[in-house]
Amino acid sequence: MGYPSKEKLKEMDSKLKDSEATLMVGPSSTPAEKFRWDLCQNLVRYMFEKKLSQVEFSNKLGIDQARVSEIVNHRIDKVSTDKLLSYLERLNPGVQYKIAM
Repeated sequence: MGYPSKEKLKEMDSKLKDSEATLMVGPSSTPAEKFRWDLCQNLVRYMFEKKLSQVEFSNKLGIDQARVSEIVNHRIDKVSTDKLLSYLERLNPGVQYKIAM
C-alpha cells in the first residue's frame, strides 16, 4: 500500500479542516476533567457496543443531538459531571459508582 496522492491529501485536508476533533486529557488535566472524560468514554463505548447512531443514542437518552456530539467528541468543558452521571444512570438504572484513592 502506497502513500495517497497529493490530490487525495488535499481532498482529505479540505474535508477535515472544519471538523471537530475529539478532545483528550493530558498530564495537566485536573482529576475532575479526567473523570468527566472517562464518563464520556463510557457513554461512547455503550453507543458503539449497541451499534447506535448518534440520532438513536440521543433518542435513547432523551437529549438533543448536539449534546450527543459533545459527548462523542469528549467536550468535557460543555457538559457537567452531574449530567454525564445522569445519562449513565438512564442507560443502567442500577449503576453504582466507586471512588478509588
